[in-house]
Amino acid sequence: MIKNQKMEQKINLKKLEKNAASGIFQSGIVEIGIGLIFIVSSLAMIFDDIRYYLDILYIIPVVFIICGVKYIANPRMGIVKFARRRVRKNRLLWITITTFLVIMVTITIVGNTNTITEFINPRWIVSGIIFFICIAVAYFMNFDRMYIYAFLFAGVFNLSEEIRENPGIISEGGYAYLFSSMVLILIGCVYLIRFLKKYPLPEKGGSYDK
Repeated sequence: MIKNQKMEQKINLKKLEKNAASGIFQSGIVEIGIGLIFIVSSLAMIFDDIRYYLDILYIIPVVFIICGVKYIANPRMGIVKFARRRVRKNRLLWITITTFLVIMVTITIVGNTNTITEFINPRWIVSGIIFFICIAVAYFMNFDRMYIYAFLFAGVFNLSEEIRENPGIISEGGYAYLFSSMVLILIGCVYLIRFLKKYPLPEKGGSYDK
């Protein structure tokens, strides 16, 4: 009997930890935050002459995500101290992302010297790195929608670079990011509305059963 209770408690704790860890993804905050980042990026690319003044706007999505987690997700999903396995998983994710980013920066620097451009377009390597970073985030953070976004982000990067190299009706690659930002923000708003309806704020002094 006691053994079954301990087993049930362990399962409930794992479920609570998973819910708390995925709360930010259920809320749509990530999509809206990334969409805001894309808007700032597109504006910086379109208005290249004043991009150094526009870079300050990157603080907006950062503040939004922080406030969204603190005032929207956490009050509804709770804050859980993660087990060692989850902490190791998060650490491995950051190591993976850092490794890919170092490779990306290295390729960018080397690519500018035209030493590897004869063999492969650095654009394809960078888009591949973007794709695999998204896959890593989806796997380690249990963020299933990121598997789909991996194709979107890699595709947007390639489309933006293609427009910049071969301008046509659209002369600036930033518009590719602007379009995708609207899609992400729309998706994020849908998930946010669902999240607020599914997880209303618990009454003060009462308990909230997830």
